Amino acid sequence: MAEEQGISSAFRHVLDAISDGVYVTGPDRTIVYWSAGAERITGYSSAEVVGHRCDENLLGHTDLDGTRICLSGCPLQDCLDTGQEHTINEVFLRRKDGERLPVYVKTAVFELDGGRYGVEIFGELESVAGKELAGRIQELSDSAVSDPLTGLFNRRYLDAALAQHFAMFKRLGRRYGVIQVDIDEVKAVNDQLGHLTGDEAIKFVADVLSESVREMDVAARFGGDEFVVICALASNADLVAYGRRLVRIVHDSRFAAAEEAGLRVTVSAGGALVAADDPDERAALARADAAMYAAKKQGRDDFAIAGNGSGR
Repeated sequence: MAEEQGISSAFRHVLDAISDGVYVTGPDRTIVYWSAGAERITGYSSAEVVGHRCDENLLGHTDLDGTRICLSGCPLQDCLDTGQEHTINEVFLRRKDGERLPVYVKTAVFELDGGRYGVEIFGELESVAGKELAGRIQELSDSAVSDPLTGLFNRRYLDAALAQHFAMFKRLGRRYGVIQVDIDEVKAVNDQLGHLTGDEAIKFVADVLSESVREMDVAARFGGDEFVVICALASNADLVAYGRRLVRIVHDSRFAAAEEAGLRVTVSAGGALVAADDPDERAALARADAAMYAAKKQGRDDFAIAGNGSGR
């Protein structure tokens, strides 16, 4: 594909020799080249990336505060628009294995055979800032976007992710779904076994969700015993299948402390797709919340989709 886009074999050979990650995009931000260094740093192969737009958020670029720079203030987009090069020293990307890695980013633009290309070069921050400083930056960023109890993304990050997904839907028509998850009968766990065990139940469900959602999705703690998953799905049928799967996985998992006391940790969940007439990003979340309460009324340990009743 790179050859078809005008990137010569010799040029690719030179870029592959660079230890930093390098990728090249066309004017519409479609990735046409992904270097060997990029494969090493991110875990994504060229075949998994080339042909996708860089703003599809595969790498989840964020700043120190957790703001997704791919969708707001993207230095590569500005470089393509204005020709202005950028260097940013505190950016985080999400590797294929889920690890958030601090990197530095440089962007540039070049003309080749009448076409305009954007280039992003990124490298592990530790190699230039030192292990101690890179580790401290990692800690600061993690504390800004992570829930301290569960390790999932926190409400602050969730709010930003919802806003950015909605902006992408309005701009490019990329539909997505929102699933709200609530732990059933967590009050009984608190009352019978204490709040520390109740916290462990919340962590247990968070761990199950973290291991069960797809790499491109966002799982966050909404607050208390509630969680939200943002998922790139375009149909009610897909959303139902995904939501039912998450509920079933929690049902089939075992929280020993509760079961030894004759209790069972399950969840109820509701889902909604973003809609063209939604006024803002909160509308789909509100419908998912209402559907979640419908699932609870149906007997708990269930999934419901907004407007369509039970997902079972």
